[in-house]
Amino acid sequence: MGYEGHSGCTADVIAVGGFVVVAAAGEVDSHTAPRLDAAVQQAVTRQPEQLIVDLSAVEFFDSSGMNVLVRALRQAGRVLVVAARPVRRVVEVTGLSTVFTLFDDIDAAVADAATHTNG
Repeated sequence: MGYEGHSGCTADVIAVGGFVVVAAAGEVDSHTAPRLDAAVQQAVTRQPEQLIVDLSAVEFFDSSGMNVLVRALRQAGRVLVVAARPVRRVVEVTGLSTVFTLFDDIDAAVADAATHTNG
C-alpha cells in the first residue's frame, strides 16, 4: 500500500485479441496517474490505430486519470475505454462520454475494435 489509505495503482500493457491494451487496477489519482500514463506511453510507441484502456478494475478515478485518457486520444486516434461505474461516472460527468467509446467489458471492446480495423 502506498501512502496512508491509498491502495495504489497497477498498469500494464498487454495484447488481447491482437489489440494493444493498457490494463489498470486500483486507484488513479494525482499520485498514481503517472503510472497509468507511463503504460499508455509505452502502448502508444507501438503506434496502434486503436488503444483499449481497461479500467474495469479501477476503484477510484479522478481528473488526473482523465488527463491521461485525453492525452492518449491525441496520440492513438481512437481510445476504447472499458469502464466500471467509478470511471464511467467521471467520464460522463465531464462530458467526455461523447469522445471516448465506453464498454462494460474487454470482450465487447475487442469485438468493436475488430470492426474498425483498417486491413
